[in-house]
Amino acid sequence: MHRRVYSLIVASALGLASAGAGAVPAFAAEGGPAGLTTAGQACATTSPGPYLSPERLNDARAVVLDGTYDTSVWGAEPTADFQVWDTAHPDQPQDWSERAGALDGKLHLQLEDPERQLDGVTYAWKVRVDASPWSDTCYFTVDRSGGSAPAVTSDDYPSGDDPHGEVGTAGSFTFTAAADDTVSYQYSFWDGVDSGSTTGNQTVPASGLGGPATISWKPRTSGQTSLSVYAIDRAGNYSDRQYYAFSVRETRPSVFSAAYQNYESSADLDYNVGVPGRFEFSSNVADTSSFTWRIDEDGPSGTADADADGRADVMIAPAKPGHQTLHVRAITRDGVPHPEQAYEFYVDNGPRVTGDVNRGVIIGSSLRFHLAPRTSDVTSYVWWNSTGSSSEPDKKTIPVGADGTADLTWTADNTNDDTIGIRVQARSADGTLSQSRWLSMSVFGAAPWITRTGGDVVGSTATIKASTEMANPTEYEAVLNRDATTKQVVPAAADGTATFRFPVTKAQYTSVSVIARNAAGVHTHEGGTSWSVSNGPVVTSADFGSSGHIRPGTFTFKSQQAGATKFIYSISGTDLYNVEVPVGSDGTAVVPWTPTTSGYFSLYASSKTADGVRSTETYYSFYIEADPVTVTAVSPATVMTGGVRTITITGSGFNTGNYVNLYLSDGGYESATITGVSADRTTLTATVDLTGAATGPVTVGVQPDGFNGSVRLDNAFTIVAAPALKPVTKPAITGQAAVGSQLKASTGTWNPKGTAFTYRWAAGGTPIDGATGATYRVQAADLGKRLSVEVTATRSGYTAATARSTATAAVAKGPAPVATVLPKITGKPAAGSAVQATTGTWKPAADAYSYEWRANGKLLSTTSASLDLTAAMAGQRLTVTVVAARAGHTTGRATSTPVTIQK
Repeated sequence: MHRRVYSLIVASALGLASAGAGAVPAFAAEGGPAGLTTAGQACATTSPGPYLSPERLNDARAVVLDGTYDTSVWGAEPTADFQVWDTAHPDQPQDWSERAGALDGKLHLQLEDPERQLDGVTYAWKVRVDASPWSDTCYFTVDRSGGSAPAVTSDDYPSGDDPHGEVGTAGSFTFTAAADDTVSYQYSFWDGVDSGSTTGNQTVPASGLGGPATISWKPRTSGQTSLSVYAIDRAGNYSDRQYYAFSVRETRPSVFSAAYQNYESSADLDYNVGVPGRFEFSSNVADTSSFTWRIDEDGPSGTADADADGRADVMIAPAKPGHQTLHVRAITRDGVPHPEQAYEFYVDNGPRVTGDVNRGVIIGSSLRFHLAPRTSDVTSYVWWNSTGSSSEPDKKTIPVGADGTADLTWTADNTNDDTIGIRVQARSADGTLSQSRWLSMSVFGAAPWITRTGGDVVGSTATIKASTEMANPTEYEAVLNRDATTKQVVPAAADGTATFRFPVTKAQYTSVSVIARNAAGVHTHEGGTSWSVSNGPVVTSADFGSSGHIRPGTFTFKSQQAGATKFIYSISGTDLYNVEVPVGSDGTAVVPWTPTTSGYFSLYASSKTADGVRSTETYYSFYIEADPVTVTAVSPATVMTGGVRTITITGSGFNTGNYVNLYLSDGGYESATITGVSADRTTLTATVDLTGAATGPVTVGVQPDGFNGSVRLDNAFTIVAAPALKPVTKPAITGQAAVGSQLKASTGTWNPKGTAFTYRWAAGGTPIDGATGATYRVQAADLGKRLSVEVTATRSGYTAATARSTATAAVAKGPAPVATVLPKITGKPAAGSAVQATTGTWKPAADAYSYEWRANGKLLSTTSASLDLTAAMAGQRLTVTVVAARAGHTTGRATSTPVTIQK
């Protein structure tokens, strides 16, 4: 209580401003919140404050308002009252109370609604806790748009396809903003070299707010290059992207050599270290007089004269093996050197390998290679397997013969079956290794092929026969369901195959895995087969094999489950579902069934023991053929249009799976729904919707099933028009034709009586959207218009009819809103202060309010909800009249209780 009294005294003494104080900040009194920040920035107490883009501030895309308060005065968890307003509308503060928080001395609010934080609007805010004084007023401006793309210009590298400049020659690019609040530019070049981007995203500041920026850049390659540029404004928004494309002139020479190319796979083994090869230089600039060339930084170098076409062929002998780069530069007659062209090539001095190169091998078999040197003084060869792994390979050494050659035999086994290739190097007496020779290969695991007979039913035996492509297998090993206790090892027969027999004891998904092994102990990859083992009943039928007819028949179930006492079966598309029948003493049961329709059917059967153990399910499918159909008559002879009608068809061979179609006199047709078939299948009843059907004779067709043609009866019956309902008295409208009033429509009277009615209201003859009920609430849009209603009557067997009412008088305005709570004047009524008017409470609610202030009965010019009181008003009696406007209604007025303005 003492805290609240203190707050009121301080507020009165300082004359705190309201939320509508406009652009002039209200300074916080002692005890009000402090430490204010807007989006992490210190409170700006003058407009427009910082420019903020909520989308770039945080994941919540919100402007965050923070502050602190004195917990020793206001407690740990008071109520926070934030006021936020558009500075152009200070009398309309926003309510964010549901998001505001105050806890342990900290105040927090996230402004997350973009509909209340509009682009380009300057907002002010302040905060208090409980009845504390208001804080300072802080300002910020919302900026959500980065605007249009900046312009890009360059005299050195103009946009377009015409090439300019050259590789390594810097050019200037100028960025010019389309907006006046740009503070920097982000740019990146793309030229296709390496990953494509030469710079990544770089940022350069504008010369001033909204000013341009100029950068310098050197091309790395010739041809098409692009530049992407964004302007960034003071709120951090990015503009649309500017795409600037240009072309760099190629002044580096073209270089090619058929002798020395870049890839190991294309190496010509006639060329080696110290063996000259032809390199072709072609200039791309006019008046070239010569070329300079060098290999890497420490290799051979030289100069070659260019011919009249700017070309030169140069014989160059590489001084080292492996990958290296030839750099070539064109020199024009005026002595100007142009950028270097880099030509990467590979010098192969690896051994020559012949034999079973670049081929596959079956596990357990061998490849043979002959190795010959291409470097001097070779004493051995080093080779290793490659699996694609990054681990250190196990390298092996082979000594050479007197002629420097050696033979390598490689056998595929279970230690190296993941090999994808072999690498071989020659080693000289001083330990120097040549480049490696790559020999690609693949190992075929020769997984056994499997065939199976039997084993489909519990208690039977599965016979497995296995064979493999591995040469000379000595034995096979097989395992059932990966159970090590079932492992069988069988010697290979003379034809290289093996046969296994596994008793099957469980109804389950079953598998057998098999490997073959040779005398050296090398085994193949694993082969196998899998299948489902069933103990479900065997289903047979002489009547319903793959097909049957619509007549009584039987199925025979034979149990394959030990101890089965009953069979359980279902037939799709019928009412037979989980039907139980006992298992006979011979383990069988005969089940009768009479189809009622043709088509495809599925029977699902299983068995069950006395203790409830159920077997697997047997699936049995079959087709029931439709019998021939005849159509001899249809009744009744005449049928009225306008609704759902029932017809009876007489003939033979009918079933519920038939299709019935009606072919109308105008060429149209309707499908009928079968509702019943007699037991002797000579009578069929069906319903058909004849709403809107053409009158005249009808041909009826009955199709036996979905595949065979229909049997037709011409002129089977005649469709005749249904009589129309007739209005006796037209509908009438009761109620007052004024905005807000409810009108009611009568149905009128009809001959014969209608059984259902629909309504359609109109204003000035134009139908009103959604006005389809028996009552209608008059809207403001109807003001001055005459209202009418159309009533449509329906009755089964009759054509619907419509009648319209007499129109009302022109719609008048509704009654004025009435103040149930009078407006009043709030704030201190003293000269130099401001007071505000409440709207009061109105019924019905108003759409808008206006204000008439009077001092001693004299109307003042102010029309807003607030009024600044001057010294001249002291002693006068002040009232405010609130004028309430509602669309389509007369305006309402209510006047507050007067207050006296103090000095």
